Amino acid sequence: MRGPGAMKAVLCSLAFVVGVAAKDDPDYDPSLNFRPKNVTLSILDYWVGSYYNGTTDVELSFYTGLAANWSHLCPNLINTTVTKQYNNSVLGLTEPSSYNVGYDPVNAFFTMWPNNFNFSTLPGPSWDGLKLDTSLKFGLFSSDPTYQVDGKVTNNFNWTLNATQGPPYSLSSTLTEYDPQGGWISNLASCNGSDIVEWSFYPNPYNINGNGFYLPDLVLDLQFDEKTANLSLNGYFIGYQAVKVGTETLSTGVLVVGKMKLSFLGVLDAYHSDVLANNTATPTWLRTVGFQNNSLNVGYTSTASSVSRGRAFLATITALTVMIGDSNYTLFKSSKRAIDNSLSKGPAIPGLWGPTARLSSSAPQPLLIFPDPSGVK
Repeated sequence: MRGPGAMKAVLCSLAFVVGVAAKDDPDYDPSLNFRPKNVTLSILDYWVGSYYNGTTDVELSFYTGLAANWSHLCPNLINTTVTKQYNNSVLGLTEPSSYNVGYDPVNAFFTMWPNNFNFSTLPGPSWDGLKLDTSLKFGLFSSDPTYQVDGKVTNNFNWTLNATQGPPYSLSSTLTEYDPQGGWISNLASCNGSDIVEWSFYPNPYNINGNGFYLPDLVLDLQFDEKTANLSLNGYFIGYQAVKVGTETLSTGVLVVGKMKLSFLGVLDAYHSDVLANNTATPTWLRTVGFQNNSLNVGYTSTASSVSRGRAFLATITALTVMIGDSNYTLFKSSKRAIDNSLSKGPAIPGLWGPTARLSSSAPQPLLIFPDPSGVK
């Protein structure tokens, strides 16, 4: 859950929020970070937030740095460097919810998929979910993705958010008690000859020191704004050689240790993303997916729903009440007046369309529908 300092940041973002038309979803709960069910979503993009598509480079340098102490394990691979690129990576940066435990400025779900993977084959939200999908090759999850409230969800990362008044946001975490999911396969020389064999490589497990390998924890860095995102994972890796025994493929013990660097560069997927506010100290989103107020979103149609234009405003107020607490409800009155004043300075005629002038992005801008402020009580 967001810390107390987020209250001011989120309240300030209300000046950015405008009431919008939304298709009716009788099961929609605005106090949670789940999206309405009036749009088709997969296990990858079920939450309010920003999603970035891009490529990932993985560099593995054998027996460098502290890993030089174990070069005797496989002399054939000393001074070897493996570089791999994956063209189907997705980074989801989503709004925390009431079920998240502890300080959590953002939920980060980073996933790597097979090259040329067809994302339309992913199922809709389900109990099994993202982490258990058989096509997933590698994943980093700051908290476990959830598709319904069933108790509390603990944080896997200990985020540090650099002080700022808006995007770009910069966060970092040392992975002290968390292992990334999955790894990478490469064909390299064996340790016992010149034969080419299959190797499996994994980021350094956090408890590797218990096996006699004294290596530092992995470090994750993240930067993002309304257009792009960069993620890097730096540390050490371990490797196993695949061994054929009859019809079975087995793994040896750890034979390779080295330094690793994973680098992701992504571009905003506007089709699946809500609008990131540009003036808040904590990442905050204007809910647009499923609300018919962003022409770039999935499910958008040119004719807005007849449902009250104040619905998105109500959803925002409800979510804030959960995060901040009822004792601060009186602050919403002044925030509502701020919204009215903001709207009075721009188009405020019911049904009038205009560009999102308050966004700083130079990318193609969505269209927002401005409500009649008098309709929000």
